[in-house]
Amino acid sequence: MSMADDAAHNLLGLELEGGWKITEKIDKVPGQTGSFFSVCYKIQRGKEICFLKAFDFSKFQEIAASGKKVVDIMTDMLNAHRYERDLSILCEERHLDKVVTVREAGEVSVPGYTYPLVPYLIFDLADGDIRKRISFAEKLDVVWKLYSSHSIAVGLKQLHGINVSHQDLKPSNVLLFATESKIADIGRSQCKTMSSPYDDLAFTGDLNYAPPEILYDAYDSDWATRTFATDCYLLGSMIVFYFIGISMTALLRSHLPDKLSWDVWRGSFEDVKEYLLDSFQKSTQQFAETINNEELKTELSLLVSQLCYPFPEKRGHPKDAHLVNNKYSLERFVTRLDVLHKKVKFKLINE
Repeated sequence: MSMADDAAHNLLGLELEGGWKITEKIDKVPGQTGSFFSVCYKIQRGKEICFLKAFDFSKFQEIAASGKKVVDIMTDMLNAHRYERDLSILCEERHLDKVVTVREAGEVSVPGYTYPLVPYLIFDLADGDIRKRISFAEKLDVVWKLYSSHSIAVGLKQLHGINVSHQDLKPSNVLLFATESKIADIGRSQCKTMSSPYDDLAFTGDLNYAPPEILYDAYDSDWATRTFATDCYLLGSMIVFYFIGISMTALLRSHLPDKLSWDVWRGSFEDVKEYLLDSFQKSTQQFAETINNEELKTELSLLVSQLCYPFPEKRGHPKDAHLVNNKYSLERFVTRLDVLHKKVKFKLINE
C-alpha cells in the first residue's frame, strides 16, 4: 500500500473537532527512530499551532507479512493508542509538569480509503528536541545542560512517583519548549497500575541506549527493580550525551573487546562482568576528560558512575541502597543537579 492509498498520510487541509485545521505534514527525517505507527502534522486554531500524531492503521499489513494474525495486530495497535492516551491523562491529572502530555484525543474519518478511520492525539508543539539546542563546544552552554539535565531528572522522578518507568529516555525524546525541557513519548513506558501493550517485554525502549543487563539478557525479574534501575541508567546516559554527544551504551561498547560485546557474547553475564567493569571505568574516565572545570568534573563523574553503574544491584545513590522500596530513588540526583546548575550559573554571572 502506497502513502497515496493511506488515510493517515492524507489529512492535509482537513478540519477536526474543536476548530483545528491540519496545515502541514511533518516528514520523518533520516536517522529518526520511533513513530512507526504514526504520521505527524502541524495543526492550527486561530493563532495557536499544535502537534498532531495520527495513528496509521495501514501499518498492520507490513506486520501481517511476518505471519501474525491480522486481528491480533489490530488489537495491539488499538491498545497502544489507548495506552498512550490514558497514561497521558493520568500524568496530566497528577500534574507531571516535566512530562509532555496529550492535550486532546479524537478520530477523523477520511472517505475513500481502505482504512478510513484515523485516531489522533494532539500535543503542544515543541521547538525541537535537545539535539537541536546542544552545542558541545560552547562553554556557556554548561549552564543550560545542567538545567535541562535537572528537568529530565525531575520528569523521571515524577513518573516514578506514579509507578511509571519511561524506558525510552534518549535525546529525541527530550523536547524543548522555549527554555524548558520535558520528557516526551511515554507510549513505550511501563506502568505498574495500568495494563500496557508491552507488559511482556523486559525493555521497551531503544536498544541503542539500553543498559548492559538488558543487552546481556541478565535483568532482574522484579518489575520495580528492573524498570527503575533502567531509568537510572538512562538518566546517567543522557548526562553523558549532554556533554560529549554520545550515550553511555555507545561508550561502553567502544571500550569492550569485540568478542565480548553483547551482540556477540553467548556466555554468562558473570563471565563478562570483569571486562564490562573495566569498560565502564574507561568510559567514565573518557567522559570526565571532556569537562574542564575540576569541581564539575568530579561531581558529574560521580553522578554518572552512580546512575550508570554496569550492574543494576549497585546502581543508584549509595545512601539509598538499604531502602527496600526506594533503592533507585532519584531525589538526591535531582537535588544535586539543581545545586550544580545554580552554582555554575552564579559563577559565570560573577566572572
